[in-house]
Amino acid sequence: MDSQDVNAKPGKWLCASSLLVCVLLLGACAPQDEESAPATTAMHRANQGAMLEEPARLAAPVVRMDRERKVRAEVADAAAVDNAQAAATPDAAAQRHLAVRHEMQIESPAADLAELWSRVKARCEQLDCEVEMSALQRETSHSAGSAYLFMRVNPRDFAQLTDSLSGTAKVLNHQTSSEDKTNEVIDVEAQIKNRSEYRDSLRELLREKGVKRTLSDLMEIRDTLSRVQAEIDAATTQRQRLEKETAKQVVRMRFQPQPIVLTGRYNPWMQTSERAWNALLGSMQQLVITVAALLPWMVVLMCVLLVGVPIMRKLWRARRKA
Repeated sequence: MDSQDVNAKPGKWLCASSLLVCVLLLGACAPQDEESAPATTAMHRANQGAMLEEPARLAAPVVRMDRERKVRAEVADAAAVDNAQAAATPDAAAQRHLAVRHEMQIESPAADLAELWSRVKARCEQLDCEVEMSALQRETSHSAGSAYLFMRVNPRDFAQLTDSLSGTAKVLNHQTSSEDKTNEVIDVEAQIKNRSEYRDSLRELLREKGVKRTLSDLMEIRDTLSRVQAEIDAATTQRQRLEKETAKQVVRMRFQPQPIVLTGRYNPWMQTSERAWNALLGSMQQLVITVAALLPWMVVLMCVLLVGVPIMRKLWRARRKA
């Protein structure tokens, strides 16, 4: 037992010395760790910041795209609202002004031509339509019948006006042309607005009482006011003319009789005999007309002979006796 205790003492001293050496080493290394602690902390914080910034950096494009989408959606909604308001209340400057013209050629049986013309004319008077010119020539033995109508009709009533052509009438030709008068209307309206504002400013100058003006200044202002008013009247007249051309459509209808088609076989001898008979009748007609034209002169000649022959005989006898 004593030998074991003796052998155990060196082991205990060895452990104690090893522990002491470790404590000394830790104490010697402690200042160096304290000096490197800030750097380690900074690196740790930098790594943590990088780890935190990496998701934020990755999420930034997604957030930006969401914001752009929201902005585009808001802009699209605002544009839709503006378009709806513009469609609900159209601007006068954006409205088109078209002068539309219709040229129609209508064929009808000769017996129904006058009745068709009267029906279309009466239908125009019932609608928002004006008849500016009309003409009717009935059929005679020497000329065929024809009719003509010049009308101005509201665009919404044009279909009702053409419906009156139903029946035996046939539309042979229908030509439509349009002319854009929008720029002219805008220019005239702008001219009326500017001239009206200038006229009002001139009137305000005349109403000012605290400003002294000479007679020549007043006369010049009045002359300018008269000239501006004349320009406004001319522009207003032009605007009314453009309104008349664009508010209603021009419709010209020409009516002509339907030609009569003769059916049968061609016979030259029959045609020759008909032409010969017509020539004979024409010659006899000319002879009768000639005799009728010479008959008064023949009566006068007979009267002259009845009176002049006895006188000439008496003169001849008297000269013979002498």
